[in-house]
Amino acid sequence: MSDLRHDPIHDQWIAIAKNRRDRPMEFIPLEQLRQQIICPFCKGNEEETPTAISNYNEQGEQLTLDDDKSSWTVRVVPNKYPSFSSPLAEISPLAEISGPDLNGSTLHKCSQLHGVQELIIPSSRHITSISELTTQELQATWKAAQDRITHLRETDGIEHAMLFMNCRLQAGASLGHIHFQLIGSPVVSRHLQSRVDRDQVHRDKHGCSMIESLMQWEIGQEERIVELTDRFCVVCPFASRFAFQVRIIPRKFEDSFLEIDHDCRQELADHCRNLVKRFESQIESPAYNLLLHTEPFQAKPTGWYVELLPRLTKGAGFELGTDIWVNPVPPESAARRLRL
Repeated sequence: MSDLRHDPIHDQWIAIAKNRRDRPMEFIPLEQLRQQIICPFCKGNEEETPTAISNYNEQGEQLTLDDDKSSWTVRVVPNKYPSFSSPLAEISPLAEISGPDLNGSTLHKCSQLHGVQELIIPSSRHITSISELTTQELQATWKAAQDRITHLRETDGIEHAMLFMNCRLQAGASLGHIHFQLIGSPVVSRHLQSRVDRDQVHRDKHGCSMIESLMQWEIGQEERIVELTDRFCVVCPFASRFAFQVRIIPRKFEDSFLEIDHDCRQELADHCRNLVKRFESQIESPAYNLLLHTEPFQAKPTGWYVELLPRLTKGAGFELGTDIWVNPVPPESAARRLRL
């Protein structure tokens, strides 16, 4: 029996179809990542990347110019292959392209907008999954992310920052050595703006953000809670788009991600690392994405949270044609398997 569920955060329908998990080869990875002779992210190969923007030690303290640059634990570098042009590049005016079937009316708009793309390398050791990081390395990585997002917020023309990790090929990784990507975008997508608008409607009606309401409801339901602490609620959401999808939601919604302290960063690091270990105890070498969700810089707060999305199945014709995703593992079952 399938179950159709609605995710109000993304305004998206999800089909929970547990009978599909018995299909052959459902969870077989596409292929293994190719090993490189020289890893550009390992200590000693710093010349393989652009000059570092900043380096951090294990405590999350930024190294100064006088410090030994080879002592870094976390390193921030510009993306060598960016999708956006540099903020210093000359920006072309907005161009309009007329469609041939619209009697010369404007169909498309385009511009060479600038943006910022950086990589945050969470370890100088060659590691291929979050589960191999130490808590100290991941805590320092979150501190670097705070600093760089704060910088982007103060950069002219940058409207939103997206921090994410693609681990393994099926999740979009091109290198084995794990790394976070940070993109400062000059535009706010319609998808993101819609989330902000719907959250504001919810806040006006209920006095709190949508993610806070959903968290409190999940706590009351209990069956999809993976772990609950004073600081965080770890939950497989009711309308999970992916099998074993997990949200790590802070319980203090007055705190911005940019303001959380060392202890909160350390607990967040523990949750991320432990969850990936549990993924890997259930499935051999799963690909996954990690996303940090925050609102655009000019928007009212909507509440931040971290999401882990194992990529065990692929979207096919139905998903691409309707944007209704089919998840073969009910979140209730996933939560039971991920609990301590």
